[in-house]
Amino acid sequence: MNSVLGLDIGGANTKVSYLEMDGERILKAKGRSVYHEVWRDPDGLCDVLSGFKLLGGQRREKNLDRIALSMTAELCDCFESKAEGVLFILSTVEKVFPEVPVHVWTTGQVFVTPAAIRSEPLQAAAANWLASATALACCSHLRDSAIFVDMGSTTTDILPIIPGKVLARGRTDTERLLWGELLYTGLLRTPVHSLIDEVNIDGSRCRVTHEYFAITADAYRLLGLIPEAEYNVATPDGKSRDTEACAKRLARVVGSEPEELGSNNIYWLARLVMEKQTEQIVDNILQIVSAKDVPLPKQLIVTGSGSFLLREVARRLGLIAIPWWKMIPGAKADSAMTSYTVAWLLSQQETEKDDQK
Repeated sequence: MNSVLGLDIGGANTKVSYLEMDGERILKAKGRSVYHEVWRDPDGLCDVLSGFKLLGGQRREKNLDRIALSMTAELCDCFESKAEGVLFILSTVEKVFPEVPVHVWTTGQVFVTPAAIRSEPLQAAAANWLASATALACCSHLRDSAIFVDMGSTTTDILPIIPGKVLARGRTDTERLLWGELLYTGLLRTPVHSLIDEVNIDGSRCRVTHEYFAITADAYRLLGLIPEAEYNVATPDGKSRDTEACAKRLARVVGSEPEELGSNNIYWLARLVMEKQTEQIVDNILQIVSAKDVPLPKQLIVTGSGSFLLREVARRLGLIAIPWWKMIPGAKADSAMTSYTVAWLLSQQETEKDDQK
């Protein structure tokens, strides 16, 4: 039996999954996600990670065989460089779990030791997407070519996969932005003014104010597509997350107020935000599948808080939408994919080592 704690540390969300396995059989799987803004409070990451020791109501540290670590928070501007961010995150994990061996997932598609990361930090930068895609490509349930799309609060990953192989062309964030495999649009934190230049008001086109007045969470909350509890990021004005407050923030996008703009115009402004995000993702998928080495996809494997939007993307492209957790053994609908898959990959690696002995 082996036990693995998967950690995926992002700038806004830190996710954890605890797996107990007997060979390839999963005996127990628990997980959770915590919203924590690393750029505002990097030292607070210690408290977040310490809270994971109580995962499932029991103290887990003494029962842990190893930790599988991936990260994206190294890009936070509280760090002078990505290398500094990687080393800070690694040292924080080691500080909280001093007796547990840490295995760090890299863009080389392998786990390496902390010593290797200290020698070459950037190999661990923004590698979590590759763990998720690799796990899907390796699982026995994948029998056809597919596009894997993960839409979170801030970004969307778009990755072509076939059985046994991830076909992504990029490895760094810059390369992935270049090839359309990383899109900085998310369900919650994307500023509305970054998506639209003008909106329709009373039959005329109106330019928007390019200010940080509203975010995509305001649009989806107003439309009733997310409950207040899922609007778990900071609001632009520091005020509440009810639909009235969301309407006020959306009205400011055109320099107005709800009483002046009217509920009908605010509703269609929110619908326009949803339409533009959907178009962005469809457009990037079309860019990716146009590559010569990407076979015609049969399905869209979806994950993240924006999964409901991705189902609409699949419909427009004529693809079948499949939740990621139906593909990976032992996963459930409430599992956090990035931490679950990095833990699952490490457990599979250790099982293979045991089988070879």
